[in-house]
Amino acid sequence: MQISRWFHSFVLGVLVSLTMLLAACGGSTATSPYTAEDLIQKASTNFAQDTALHFTLTAKDIVPGLYAVTAAEGDVVRPDKLKIIGSDMVSKGGTLGIGIIIIGANQYVDLGNIGKYHPTTGLPNLLAIFSPTEGIGSILNQLQSPSKPTADTVGGVACWKVNGTVTSSLLAPITGSSSTISTPVATQIWVGQTDLQIHQVTLTGKAADGDLDTTARTFVLSKFNETIAITAPNVTS
Repeated sequence: MQISRWFHSFVLGVLVSLTMLLAACGGSTATSPYTAEDLIQKASTNFAQDTALHFTLTAKDIVPGLYAVTAAEGDVVRPDKLKIIGSDMVSKGGTLGIGIIIIGANQYVDLGNIGKYHPTTGLPNLLAIFSPTEGIGSILNQLQSPSKPTADTVGGVACWKVNGTVTSSLLAPITGSSSTISTPVATQIWVGQTDLQIHQVTLTGKAADGDLDTTARTFVLSKFNETIAITAPNVTS
């Protein structure tokens, strides 16, 4: 009898311990202390105040062109400096390496990404992509139907993820051209749980003429307010 009671007590203890463990695991899902609107507002304020940042860009199913960037990495130093190295899809199935440096009104390009920069003019206003009022800034300011923030990570950084839509007409600084038909573009924004900075933005859908439903552009941002030097290159005549 005593053995039986001991056995039942042991089993009960194990079950209670398992129940508590499972409850603890189930409760590990973080809940944002902010509404989507508050979170986006705080991220927008921080983004507007950032002095510098690092970025990567990936894009798929975009229309070929001289500045149709499919993969890139670079830095921005506000108010007027940018450096980017990437790959352009100049034709379907054909890519070309490219380097761009912008310092104020001075523009330099390295077609082929071979380390030889030439002065140029007429480049797309790439700085507008990272403007507080255009590009990414306009996405933050005019995100429609934002979802409840959910926990996620970007590059090991704990973030709050918000889903919504933006109108394609707002995205010309990012796409390089406007869509002739204004359409909603699915938008996902990741905001750092600790720093309340924008760590990733993904746009999926027809943001520009020629885009497909599967067209996607993803920006990953980091190194906020770090000291970044962007200097004029040695120019090849």
